[in-house]
Formats: sequence, structure tokens, C-alpha cells
Amino acid sequence: MRLALTRSVPARYPSIATAGLSASVMLLAACTATPTIDERDAFTQENNTYSRSFAAPSQVACEAGRRSLLGQGYIIDKAEPNRVSGHKNYQDKENDDQHAQIVFNVDCTPGGDGHAIVYVSALRDLYTMKKSSNSASVGLSVLGAVSMPMGASDDSLVKTSSETISRRAFYDGFFEQVTRNLKSAQAAIDSGTSPGQRPQANDAAGARPQPESAAQPGQPPASRPGSGSAPSSAPAVTPP
Repeated sequence: MRLALTRSVPARYPSIATAGLSASVMLLAACTATPTIDERDAFTQENNTYSRSFAAPSQVACEAGRRSLLGQGYIIDKAEPNRVSGHKNYQDKENDDQHAQIVFNVDCTPGGDGHAIVYVSALRDLYTMKKSSNSASVGLSVLGAVSMPMGASDDSLVKTSSETISRRAFYDGFFEQVTRNLKSAQAAIDSGTSPGQRPQANDAAGARPQPESAAQPGQPPASRPGSGSAPSSAPAVTPP
């Protein structure tokens, strides 16, 4: 008589199916923990990615920001004493139909004690080339009007996405350029050659037209130079 011997598996070792289920649950929990759009922004004192303080007046800081954008190939769209904006275009090297544009905005405000706070934000827009062919109608006596493609096409860029750049290293490089350009910006402000600078008070006063001198009682008004007409002489009166 033979006896069948069986070996029991200890209950403390989970099966392969149970381990796979646990891994799936952990992966699902990790996916659901992705922060939403409103959770990406943290209004804390440590989060100074988009602002920096400089030991210069606000107008000088904005002029330094304008020079920093020009040095990186940006086209300046607006240059004011306390605000500068510019844009730069890109094209995908692998796909000619993909284009991108970065719009850079700089706002400068006084921070007290001769300092200025510079706030920046860069918006990245992605575009795709959309092609649409044109057709022309040709009139035939038998078939009537027939629409035939003429081979021409109108290409237009369609915006596919828009997002604010949040990479800290991107803005750190800009702020470093601003620090380097503060000295030259101060010299431009002092000499009055900075674009967008407000006119000086003495220049504005000198440009005002001078009032004409009032005519004395009993005297005819003086003719303006260059008017082309001489004042008419009064007729002589013979005493009786």
C-alpha cells in the first residue's frame, strides 16, 4: 500500500497573482497622485522663480531687461519705462510644420531703498502648419460650372497649445543677463538715449509755444511774419 505525501505551502508566502494585484494597485495610486493644474502653483515665499530684486531704479532695471532680450535674439514689441515685452520664433528641425513662439514679459516696480523688483513671465505657444488647397470654377457649355483644383494652397499657422514656462533655470539665465546690463542701462538713462524714456521737464517746457504779445490800446495789431499780406494803411484825414 502506497501513501501519497503532500507538502503544504506556508500561508505567509503570497501567490504570484496576489503580488501582481498589489503592484497594479500601487501603480494606479501613483497615477492618481499627479498634481492638477491649480496644485502646481504654490504661493510661498520660497517660490521666487518669476521675480528678483536689483539694486537699481525700476526704469534702469527694465532697460537692462530690454537689452537682455535683445542679446538673445528677441524682437521687442513694447518698451516702456516700467514694462518691456518681446517675442522669439522657433521651428522644429525634424518637422517643418511645427513652429513655436516665446512671448517674454518684464514688469519693473520700485522695491524701496533704491531697489527694484523685476517680475517676468514667458509664454510658449506651439503652432502647426495647416494647408488648404484652392479651387476655381470653370464654365463649360455642356457640363455647366465645374470646380477644378488649380494647384495653389493657402498655408496658415494654427495654435495647438499655450503654456507658461516654469523652468527656474530659464529665468535664472535672464536675471543674470539683467545684472550684467545694469551698468550700461544706467548710462543710457543718464544720457537720455534709452527708448521709452519720459521727456525731461525742461525740454517739455521749452517746446511750448510762446504767447503773442498783446497789442497796446489804440495801436493796430502787428502782422505775423511770413503771412504774405501787409497791414492796410489808414486813409489820410485833411483837417478842416
